[in-house]
Amino acid sequence: MAHLATKLPPLRSLVAFEATARHASLTGAAQELRMSREAASRHIRVLEEYLGIKLFYRRHRGVELTSAGRTFQTIVQESLQSIANGAATIQSHQRSNGITVSATIAIASYWLMPRLAMFRQKHPDLEIHMKISDAPSDMVADGIDIALRYGDGQWKGLRAQRLFAINSFPVCSPDYLKHAPPLQRAVDLLRHTLINLDGAVHVAEDWHWWLGRVGVRVPKVLKTLGFDSYANVMQAALDGHGVALGFTGLAADLLAKGQLVQPLDTELTRGLAVYLVTPRSNKPPPPVRSFIRWMTAEAGMIAHGASTSPIMTD
Repeated sequence: MAHLATKLPPLRSLVAFEATARHASLTGAAQELRMSREAASRHIRVLEEYLGIKLFYRRHRGVELTSAGRTFQTIVQESLQSIANGAATIQSHQRSNGITVSATIAIASYWLMPRLAMFRQKHPDLEIHMKISDAPSDMVADGIDIALRYGDGQWKGLRAQRLFAINSFPVCSPDYLKHAPPLQRAVDLLRHTLINLDGAVHVAEDWHWWLGRVGVRVPKVLKTLGFDSYANVMQAALDGHGVALGFTGLAADLLAKGQLVQPLDTELTRGLAVYLVTPRSNKPPPPVRSFIRWMTAEAGMIAHGASTSPIMTD
């Protein structure tokens, strides 16, 4: 082991090789590693010269692994991932008094953040670090202890605990409702500006889906105001720009404070929920277990106060 350094290929070349093999592209690898394409190509040449073998065939639109390259890719990927996992585990142990939590923008803004002060009052000595993004993260590699995700609870390598179901229903500000056209039936929504959460990820649960599910014939042109962030959707509703789709748990505080109202009773669900997610490979340390118990209790309050309105399952 004393001479390990003399037996290993250059580490930066290994990282460049792994990225190039995964993308099947020097350009893709260079962008990921924030280096020039020429630098990525140079790292691959160094590695090929060190090993004395050809790892890639250069093609017109990218690169293709040789037979030796495919064998080496498996070895390098497993080795680098093992190092990353080990480093994350050590970091989590070193942060024995810290918790790193990731959540989507909507869940963080409208469910977690309004409640976080209560947890901090009970645990003033704990460090809490938030990572807010709608893109799923690699929990182990990114050192994330707990994630709040929306979906069906099936995520490979992760342990998922269901916190609360999600139903969707129209919401708007009280002032908007006073001056807007009547809103007593679902078909009346066609006379209103509908604030929509845009994007391919959300198309299965947007206004077109909701209206179609309640039997409203959707016209080719729907009067919408679209945003790619749920925080902007909710703010537009609060500002009186129209009617948005509220979601269980996320709109609950705004409804309880009277900042938003629910003009129609009908609620829809796709059978999805908000889940508390942790890595299967890691045993949560005491601070993380405390946070999990607290979030579970908070989610239980939503279940106990569940609406008795009609709910239609997609």
